[in-house]
Amino acid sequence: MNSTNTFRIANTSPSAASATADLNGAAVNMACTALLERLLLTAAGMLGEGVSAEELTLNDEWVYHQQNKTHIHWQQLVAEAFIKRVNLSEHAHYATPVIHFNPATEKGHPFAYHVYGVALTEVTVDCIRGTYTIDKVQIVHDFGKSMNTDIDYGQIEGGLVQGIGWMTMEEIVFDDKGVLKSNALSTYKVPDIYSVPDTIEIVPLPTQKENMAILQSKAVGEPPLMYGIGTYFAIRNAVRAFNPQAAVEFDAPITPEKVLMALYPHFTHEAIS
Repeated sequence: MNSTNTFRIANTSPSAASATADLNGAAVNMACTALLERLLLTAAGMLGEGVSAEELTLNDEWVYHQQNKTHIHWQQLVAEAFIKRVNLSEHAHYATPVIHFNPATEKGHPFAYHVYGVALTEVTVDCIRGTYTIDKVQIVHDFGKSMNTDIDYGQIEGGLVQGIGWMTMEEIVFDDKGVLKSNALSTYKVPDIYSVPDTIEIVPLPTQKENMAILQSKAVGEPPLMYGIGTYFAIRNAVRAFNPQAAVEFDAPITPEKVLMALYPHFTHEAIS
């Protein structure tokens, strides 16, 4: 694996979020398929007349002919391909098919598939200070056919915490002259280890419906970001449980300052400060 560099691939694209599997993964699969075809042609030549590449497979580093193990090992096959000057490298490019969208009519097919899930979020709000903790988030996520469950879990946890930051602390502030004041990490807060819920439980939901993703997997990069929205509404519900008369505006992120003002709406900013 190499970093993205136009010296290696002239018209490459970045590896980011679900594009890593959906786009780059599909391109890797195309390249591997092309290499496999060349190697099996090489193996057919090594086995002599009457053997076609279509009858051969590679399994556990050995060449099989019609399900029967041959004498050709993987290393021997690659060495023979090298001697025969068979191309052992391949470039492949993949674009998701059938994707289209007309912004004028707002009609089209902008996504190859959809991902489904649900999150249950529990929070505790300090009704004196307006601060809060996120106690538990339980998630059921549509995995499709997961290629690597451990990586998928990590992606979901990271997407969730990023979504929590989006909904609770990442506030963009301008002064009266329109100057951006939250222009550094000292003024624009992002989630850290202390922002992570005490408990995160993830239940994978395998689905069998055909989709155009690589190996029938599904995205776990961007969709879990939306689970962070549950934190916003959990905090809002806690405020209203404390003060049923509280008029909590739909204004994200719901910072501790906003929570405190919603808990005690008759107070002014000056009185609190």
